[in-house]
This record gives sequence, structure tokens and C-alpha cells, in this order.
Amino acid sequence: MFLLFMRNSYVKEFFLLPNFITLLRLILAFPLVFFIYHERWWYSALTGSVAIISDFLDGLVARRFNMQTDFGRKFDPTVDKIVLISIFFIFFLKELTPLWFSSLMLLKDLSIPLILLLGKIRGVELNFSPTKLGKSAVASQFSFIILFIIWKIFERKELFFLIQAIMFPVAFLCILSILSYAILISKLIMKTKMEQKIDI
Repeated sequence: MFLLFMRNSYVKEFFLLPNFITLLRLILAFPLVFFIYHERWWYSALTGSVAIISDFLDGLVARRFNMQTDFGRKFDPTVDKIVLISIFFIFFLKELTPLWFSSLMLLKDLSIPLILLLGKIRGVELNFSPTKLGKSAVASQFSFIILFIIWKIFERKELFFLIQAIMFPVAFLCILSILSYAILISKLIMKTKMEQKIDI
């Protein structure tokens, strides 16, 4: 997905500060996944905290200094997807969460690159912008990951029950998001030759 966005018009935008902060979050994904895989929860919490701060900071800097760009609007959610897919794949692989839950999380975040690929095959220009529903689903997924790491650090029963409880609203938001992607896929399949662009 990243290579899809690296057009000539994006080269200048890539070097702006908010996009460098987003790049930092992408780099942090590697040690974060490593620590989660090896169940080093304190290190996971530290690395994850820096990543979350960077996620808040890049948007704040972009708005405050008028550095919002088309590249940034695509790069930021792409990095979020990479982080989420990586973490939930580890959850799935090590069965840290129920398989139905981690499978659903992976399905939701793998839907977007599949849609982009299908759009390219169908010759449709996709104007892919995160929706409020998509942003809510992403926020709920990150909230779940944070709570999960905190539970692993302290092993408190109250946190365990909270994690079990929030799985269902997180899953519900992700199902709604998947359904919205399914509607988009149907548009791509049913499109006529006159449709050259679909807004998401």
C-alpha cells in the first residue's frame, strides 16, 4: 500500500514534519511487535505509549502549522493498518485472544488493501479517505490493545473482565466497517465503464 502512495507529487509532502512523525510510528511497529511476540509487556507498554503519542502529535502538528497534505491523509491510516495487522496477527498466532476475535480484526484491516487491488484491476480510481466509522473502529482496536497490555502487566481480574466485555463492541464496530467495505466491493464489481472514480 505504501508504494501506491509514493507518487512524484508526494515526494515533497513526505519530508514535512507530521509525516516524519508518522514514519517514526511505522518504525516503532517493529520493536512493538517483537516485544508483544516475546510477551515483554513493560517494553510493549513503553513502545506503545511513544507510538500513541506520535499518532496524536502528527495530526496536531499538521493542523497547527497548516501541514495537512494528501500524502499525509493516506500515509497516516496506512501506518495504522500496518500496526494493527501486525499486532493482531501476533495475537492470532499465539492465541492471546480468542481466534474469532483476532480473525475478525485481521479481516477488517486486510479488507482495504484487497479493495485497492480490486479497484486497480477494475481500472477505477479510488478516493480512499477514512470515514468516521472507520476511525471509530481503529480507535476501539487501539484501545483494546492498550488495555490488553495493561492487563498482562498487572494480571488483575477486573481488567480481564473489562477486556472480555469490550471485545463485543470492538467486534461490532469492525463488523460495521467490514460491511461498508463489502458495499464498496459490490460497487466495484457492478460498476459500468462510465464510472472511473469512486469516493470512499
